[in-house]
Amino acid sequence: MSVKSIKSIFFNLCSVICVLSSFLIAGCVSTEEVGMMRWELNELRSEVKKIRKTSKSIETQFPGQQKQIDKKLKELEAAQKATAGTVSDLLVNVQSLTSEFRILTGRFDEARYFSEKTSAGLLENKDMLIAKVTELELAIEDLKKKLSEPAAEGDDTKKKEDKKTEETEKAKEDIKEESKKPEKAGTEEAQKIEVKDAYMAAYQAYKEGRPEEARERFMSVLSDYPENDYSDNARFWIAESYYKEGSYEDAILAYEELFKKNPESDKVPGALLKQGLSFYALKDKKTGGIILEKLIEKFPDSEQARLARKKLRKTVPPKKKN
Repeated sequence: MSVKSIKSIFFNLCSVICVLSSFLIAGCVSTEEVGMMRWELNELRSEVKKIRKTSKSIETQFPGQQKQIDKKLKELEAAQKATAGTVSDLLVNVQSLTSEFRILTGRFDEARYFSEKTSAGLLENKDMLIAKVTELELAIEDLKKKLSEPAAEGDDTKKKEDKKTEETEKAKEDIKEESKKPEKAGTEEAQKIEVKDAYMAAYQAYKEGRPEEARERFMSVLSDYPENDYSDNARFWIAESYYKEGSYEDAILAYEELFKKNPESDKVPGALLKQGLSFYALKDKKTGGIILEKLIEKFPDSEQARLARKKLRKTVPPKKKN
């Protein structure tokens, strides 16, 4: 192989690299063009191998130029590797752009769907508004007709107004008569409101996790308003505040106070359950069991009775089979 042919191959390699570089700089290489580039690169690799095989004969014929040729070949190999890496990166970028294009297409379709749906809703609302406007126009026409009726209608209206005035005056007289009566009923009603407000303030303190403050407020309700509509509830929550603090002995006594003062209260089933559990907490399982059994006997269908049965099943060991 002559020096001229080697130079020709060298220039061909340079031309291919320049073409590849120009495509990469332009940034618009298609997948087909990338495939063509790879094919040309493979052809160049084959040419480089052929050049290496004949390098020994070239060295014999042109001993002074071998180092220069080897240098050029290394430069060509380096350029070829850089170009191959750039082509791979370009393929990855093309795939990434394709994926992003599909995502954007899906978002566009979704936006178009919601836009069409919104347009349909607007059209429906428009029809409803038109119907409302028509209805209002008809109502206005009816009012105009009524206003244009004969004066006799006005006389009837005046009679009705006079009757209403007479009824109003009579109502005023009745109110005056009522106001002369003793104000005992009003005082009782005001007292009920005060009791309720005091009770709700105490209950709110209990719900917010302040049992000691709640207990003091409930006790004030009982002392300031003896045996009111909230007495049984107040006694129950006093006991509950002790139970919540872990003062089980005080809780037992407070529940007992409810049983004595308000035996018919709807709080009794819950109080029996908690009193029994208080004895369990004090390691007195026998007394606790007796109270739970009493609860089941008196209120068998209550939720508290169901919980009591569950507690007894856990604490009473099963009988041994013979």
